[in-house]
Amino acid sequence: MLSEARSALQRYFGYPDFRPGQRDAILAVLQQSDALVVMPTGGGKSLCYQIPALLREGVTLVISPLIALMLDQVDALTRRGIPAAFVNSTLAADEIEERLRRAAAGQLKLLYVAPERFESARFRRALQGLEVELVAVDEAHCVCEWGHDFRPSYLRLRQVWPVIGRPQLVALTATATPEVRRDIVKDLGLECPRVIIRGFDRPNLRWAVRRLERIEEKSQALTALMNGGDDSALVYASTRKMVVAATEFLRSRGVSAGAYHAGLPREQRARVQEEWMSGRLPVVVATNAFGMGIDKDDVRRVVHFQMPGSLEAYYQEAGRAGRDGEASECVLLHSYRDRFVHELFIRASYPPKKVILAAYEALADATAQAGGPVGLSRFGPRVPGVKSERELYSALRILTDAGAVRAADSRRCASLRWIASRRQLRDLLGDGGSAQGLPRLALLESLARRSNFGARRWFRVPLQELARLFGGDHAALRNALAALQAEGVLGWREEGKGSGYALGDARRPARDLPIDWERIGTRRALELRKLRRMERYAFQGGCRRRYLLSYFGDECVGLRCGSCDRCRPLEPTRAAYFY
Repeated sequence: MLSEARSALQRYFGYPDFRPGQRDAILAVLQQSDALVVMPTGGGKSLCYQIPALLREGVTLVISPLIALMLDQVDALTRRGIPAAFVNSTLAADEIEERLRRAAAGQLKLLYVAPERFESARFRRALQGLEVELVAVDEAHCVCEWGHDFRPSYLRLRQVWPVIGRPQLVALTATATPEVRRDIVKDLGLECPRVIIRGFDRPNLRWAVRRLERIEEKSQALTALMNGGDDSALVYASTRKMVVAATEFLRSRGVSAGAYHAGLPREQRARVQEEWMSGRLPVVVATNAFGMGIDKDDVRRVVHFQMPGSLEAYYQEAGRAGRDGEASECVLLHSYRDRFVHELFIRASYPPKKVILAAYEALADATAQAGGPVGLSRFGPRVPGVKSERELYSALRILTDAGAVRAADSRRCASLRWIASRRQLRDLLGDGGSAQGLPRLALLESLARRSNFGARRWFRVPLQELARLFGGDHAALRNALAALQAEGVLGWREEGKGSGYALGDARRPARDLPIDWERIGTRRALELRKLRRMERYAFQGGCRRRYLLSYFGDECVGLRCGSCDRCRPLEPTRAAYFY
């Protein structure tokens, strides 16, 4: 069984053998078992269903949430001589019919579709004419309602399986913690699945933490870690202000460093990234905005100047070190105060009940006085206890989701202008969405299609239509457009009348609002728990590599890994920089 799979791997993809995780996953699929495959980005998840598809009769249906990723996958397969196609909203009806006809005739091995496609009754009827033996659900974490990448259409997929004869299922993701894995199995209806978690162990990476409470101490340690600026390095900070401060300090110590954050002009960010990728600039200091399209093999060290909010974020950023397999360092400069930034963000995302109720009462009073919808400036200052504008927007999002508040923007439009070139736009769409979030990338894809992928440099779109990508949340839409504008991707402004917020129906007492308070509290508690797990990594006394692998569910190494500051003594010249 595996010998045939290995032959297909060598013939079509040119690799001599499978990686350990791929081998286990492919064997599970070939043995007709449902499977959940968890591998980090770049770990080769796609082969876990592409190889079995080549060895099977019929067509393998691949459910993918992003149009850009579908295009990349199908293009790559076609170049290798593998018959594959996609069905999505970029195609005309006759093109969709033709591709479904080819699939029914056995002329395709893989057919890529978006999860929303199954909401079409016509498409579901067409599927009944296909011989679907395997369904691969990519980015399966989108089924989890607790995640930033939640897609409601994923929850409805389970209803589709009986329609197409309950084929074998394989779910794939790079970001599944134990809680998310349980949701994937339950909500997608996997039956006694084999769970394969591999690829998180990077033996060439050296994990270390130094606990420093003062910025001056961190700056001195950072300079020492840069090795005079001779090696390629990345430094991550949580705020723009800290990015600028760390960059200026390194420059004052003779280290050639560039700053990168979303508030800088697009041309400056592009120049910094290009110089770093080419090796002319050794060090980049950045927020997490620096990530899309980064594929540099020889990064010798990644230093976190401030603690990230989760181990998922830390592993993704630190994992940009040593992709060439050479020894590299991942160092966290930790301060207890780092957690306060993330606690404020969590509170802003999931406000206390009293803030949400106060926002509702203030809006109710303001709309009663105005006799209609009002803008945020009319009632926002009246809301007691609000810590930030982000927190207020989150309260309005929760109220809108519950139907208690509506955004009165049906007659308003977004007037948009592309700043990015057509080539840059294609690059952004092709880089994937994990760093930026799937709803925001879906917005970028929608705007690209409406402008013929950048051919129309100026265009207008009703806000009401774009807000559907965010579940009708106009505040989230505006935040996403503002972020794209800040990053130099596009310019935009609102036009038209009727802007503001209004109550969803006749005023009801605040105590009767249909809000799932327990769910909000559960999500807040989950984010705080992830923050505590991140902080525990800094404080725990055991093997750091083992701690990371245990968190992600990968097989743990021995008690002494030889790859972290807890398990291997540091060289005397550097020991002073760690605790």
